[in-house]
Amino acid sequence: MYWQQHRPLTRCSFSLLMLILVLILFATSACGGTSSTPPPSGHSQDNMRLKVAVDSLSAPFLPDLVALDKGYFQAQGLTVYPTPFQLEPTSPQMAEAIHSGAVEVAVGGLLTEAFLVSQVDADVKVIGQLQVAFPNDITVSNKFLQQSGLSESSPLEAKVKALVSKKIGVISSTGQTGGFVSYLFHLFGLNASKDATLVAVGNNVSAAVAALKTGRVDALSFYKPVGEAIETQGLGHIFISPLHGDVPQMQGQLNSVFYAKASLIRAKPNTFKALVRAMAMALAFIQKHPDQAIKILQKYTHIDDKTAAAAAQHLRASYASTPVVNEQGYNITANFALQTGAVKKTPPFSALVDTQTTAQALQGFTPQV
Repeated sequence: MYWQQHRPLTRCSFSLLMLILVLILFATSACGGTSSTPPPSGHSQDNMRLKVAVDSLSAPFLPDLVALDKGYFQAQGLTVYPTPFQLEPTSPQMAEAIHSGAVEVAVGGLLTEAFLVSQVDADVKVIGQLQVAFPNDITVSNKFLQQSGLSESSPLEAKVKALVSKKIGVISSTGQTGGFVSYLFHLFGLNASKDATLVAVGNNVSAAVAALKTGRVDALSFYKPVGEAIETQGLGHIFISPLHGDVPQMQGQLNSVFYAKASLIRAKPNTFKALVRAMAMALAFIQKHPDQAIKILQKYTHIDDKTAAAAAQHLRASYASTPVVNEQGYNITANFALQTGAVKKTPPFSALVDTQTTAQALQGFTPQV
């Protein structure tokens, strides 16, 4: 009797209990507590951080030094490291660092390096330009000038042939400083590897000056402001300078750029757009405040005021006004790289240059410096 009287209540309680359990499970699922669906991936690597390197602390990479010194990376929410910048002093070293992933961005690299990397890694892309003229000089000792009977105004062919059998100081025989010697010799049917001795003397101003001063070398193929440092110290003279118009074939050459792997650019789109904007600010600063920019170059290269003033005269016009890569300059440099033997082939502009990232980064952006 007791069981029969309370049986309906037990069924009702059971049903109510099941309903409560279902509601609890539903609520838990709705809150995501047991959900196995992953959150949207987005750009998980897009962390506004980049591991960077430059070839050297010299004139071609002044925009990098300006961006660091003026805080333009931070202004765009970007952290670049390590600072001071990691140095990869030869083109093969920088190429290997980018290819292996040891460095994410050659924030101050050479276009000829990007050609080199592209031979072993088709994923590499040039993002922007920094310097749109060739900043190397051939600087010779006073003794060399006396013995040759030549001067800065002598014909280019006579000056190049006077370098035959001489010891010429470079950063690297396989890099751009050695390549410049090879190019000049090639113009007049000579072979630098056979007709001269290229001597690696280091990758900074003081090392280059010391090599010429001590007679270790007869001449230097080096970035500005080494030539100006030699002249202000009375040790010699700038002998051949593309920036002075001595080598017409090299006018308009695209020199320094920044580049990285396309896969990394895709993974970090906002990070790379911030990099483009920071470099645009640095280029704008150089054009607007050239004297202050040269002071920044002094800070990192330890040159004196007289040397800096002499270099500034020609350097200002050598920097790009925008990071957008110039195709004509690209083609001139491609021809240079082929003639120096730095590379066996060069990719077409459209294959190597990422124009989209730079265009998107600069859309509606005006550098305020």
